[in-house]
Amino acid sequence: MGYLSFEDRTLRVGNIWLSNVSRPKNYRHSFRKGRTKHGFIYTVSGQMRDIFSTSKKDDLCVGEGEVIFIPKGTVYTGIYERDNTEIKIVQFDLLSGELPEYLSKPCKITIPGADKLIEAFFEPVEKRISGCSFYHLSRLYELLWRIDESEVKIPAKYKKLKRAVFEMKKNWNQSPPVSYYSDLCGMSQVHFRRLFKEYSGFSPVDYRNRLRLEESRRMLQSGEYNVSEVAALCGFSGISFFTKSYKNRYGYSPSEE
Repeated sequence: MGYLSFEDRTLRVGNIWLSNVSRPKNYRHSFRKGRTKHGFIYTVSGQMRDIFSTSKKDDLCVGEGEVIFIPKGTVYTGIYERDNTEIKIVQFDLLSGELPEYLSKPCKITIPGADKLIEAFFEPVEKRISGCSFYHLSRLYELLWRIDESEVKIPAKYKKLKRAVFEMKKNWNQSPPVSYYSDLCGMSQVHFRRLFKEYSGFSPVDYRNRLRLEESRRMLQSGEYNVSEVAALCGFSGISFFTKSYKNRYGYSPSEE
């Protein structure tokens, strides 16, 4: 079964740390207790190999121009496989929310221009607006957005669902019929429902409701809205259905949030 990510809309990142490292062939570094930060690692030149277990199939061989992501807590050993291998690292902490499922384990970042997105972090200060303290934050959010937009982990079998998924994420509080989404994907309702359930584990309506519940939780936790307001703003047909759905999802009623 495939998956669809349910991003926490309160996701915040910070404590960004940059480094540019060049090492000789066969130099090793190990994270025996796991990485202390999430990290994007760009191989500028040479070649790296990252070993995550005793099985060679889990190794990541990273050549010149390639970018990988390694989440916080990952235990591994990195080996510089060629002389003068140079890497650039963008590390950060997650201050709130959760990263999407496809960034839950080490992976290559295959979006077009990933190398340029990393290089942008290292632009000389004189090329940027003087005193702009949010520059690196903006670059990191852009990188995460580009990766999310590309849906890098969607298998080819499910690529046709992409437009429907994007539409649901963008307009999660609207309630068009399922036929609207199936038309976006150029397939029959029957085929769309079957493929969507096979990929995500949820029906299209259930998936959309989960997006709404994520948003409703954020709104309730802000303290700015009451239960009735949240139910209406998030597109639920009534308070009773909203309350039942919320309790099934989180184990308690929205009034207890």
